[in-house]
Amino acid sequence: MADVRLETNQRHGDSLTPEVVEKIRTADEWLSSKEISRRLKIPYQRVRKIRVGITFDSLQKKDQPFTLSEGWETLDAVLQQLSSSHPDEVRRYELDYHMTNEKECPWHRHGTKEHKGRFGHMGECLDCLEELKKGRCTVDVTKFDYRWYWTVKRFWDQVDVRGSDECWPWLGATKKGGTESVAYCPSPVHSGATQSAMRVAFWLSRGFVGKYRIHTKKGCEKFCCNPLHLEARGLDDALEPSKIETIQLNYVNIFSHFKEASAKTGDGGGQQQPPS
Repeated sequence: MADVRLETNQRHGDSLTPEVVEKIRTADEWLSSKEISRRLKIPYQRVRKIRVGITFDSLQKKDQPFTLSEGWETLDAVLQQLSSSHPDEVRRYELDYHMTNEKECPWHRHGTKEHKGRFGHMGECLDCLEELKKGRCTVDVTKFDYRWYWTVKRFWDQVDVRGSDECWPWLGATKKGGTESVAYCPSPVHSGATQSAMRVAFWLSRGFVGKYRIHTKKGCEKFCCNPLHLEARGLDDALEPSKIETIQLNYVNIFSHFKEASAKTGDGGGQQQPPS
């Protein structure tokens, strides 16, 4: 298939020949894909795909049989290279996978039963709903499983956290001419991995309420993320909190924290380890 695709491209005036493909494959490792793209006048994305073996791969072993074992080895090599070259994207994919396939609430800790698989008709976590009835309100990155470390920390890093009685403006991405905020946070009940900043702020401070709409109180600044200024319309049982219990935006010692968390759940090897 790769050979046919290459021949078809050439008939349409494509300058990519088997010789050029071989040059790209055998180029020195210290040469960046952008530099190779510039030198050979080949689009960067095509050069990158050829180098990792996901485009025109049959040209490399044209006359050799492709066994199942070789296929798995090739796939493994490509995945390892992708993991090392794009660690942030890999982390996001892994988190997206767990949220959509395992049906986990963000508050679920690996190795425990709470906050997993128990959702209401609007996708709200029923365990979180019990906490909302008690008035839970905390901005604490240590409350989440390590798989959520980068997502939770990155979100609050993009919020101007001020006094508890002040508005907390969103400093991150927006769309539609600045009329809507955009924050990354995968959800087991949403097809997209981005939500409004106010919705994510509520999820990560009060509890996961699925598809319930989150609104700021009257008089708030645009895209305010102060959990005391947010409300989930339609959740009549949620108790309005009087204060933010904790504001903890960093770990004192992240290695010790997750080592202790793993010991509590009896999951010494299942937790993703912090980066060295």
